[in-house]
Amino acid sequence: MKAAAEHANLLEVMAWIDERASGVTLPADERSLLAIGCLDVAIEHQAAIALLHSSELYGSELALLRVLAESLVRGLWLLQCADDGQLQKFKKGKLDKTFAELVAEIEISMGTPNGVLSAFKATAWTALNGFTHTGFHQVSRRHSPGRVEGNYSEDELAKALGVTGALGLIAGAQIVGMSDRNELVPAFFERMSAYAKNAP
Repeated sequence: MKAAAEHANLLEVMAWIDERASGVTLPADERSLLAIGCLDVAIEHQAAIALLHSSELYGSELALLRVLAESLVRGLWLLQCADDGQLQKFKKGKLDKTFAELVAEIEISMGTPNGVLSAFKATAWTALNGFTHTGFHQVSRRHSPGRVEGNYSEDELAKALGVTGALGLIAGAQIVGMSDRNELVPAFFERMSAYAKNAP
């Protein structure tokens, strides 16, 4: 089964990230602490999605994928793009930018406008909103003939698990890149490349 294989891949990549990112020394300036907090939450959401899949709680699994993506993007933006005023606003619970604006600013700062994050947003964002906010994407998958229960396809579960693995690898690479072990970053890029090739 495709989803079961992708779940096994996700568990393997989570262990791989943990082995390399655990115990690293990280900077403690304000910008870094805010960004690391977001990136660590992204990695926790990755683990939560794997656990929800194990428990066959597929609706919640898919609902959490948008939250994982937002955690990662906020962490990247805080680290690479936010000015000091925006950091202070974020600390007060204010972020006056849409997800699309955050993605665009990150990609401009990286020199990759209309890159991978933009493509992800263009292809997946509407569905992710539907799953997270109990829209039609979520509700329409709560029915089987004669029953009300989750009815999610193997393909969409496998894709969600694959995206979860990839986003967690990006978060892990950013954390390691900020640490005293930044020589590990190329290994993360190699793993991301291999993971992408095998994605459903």
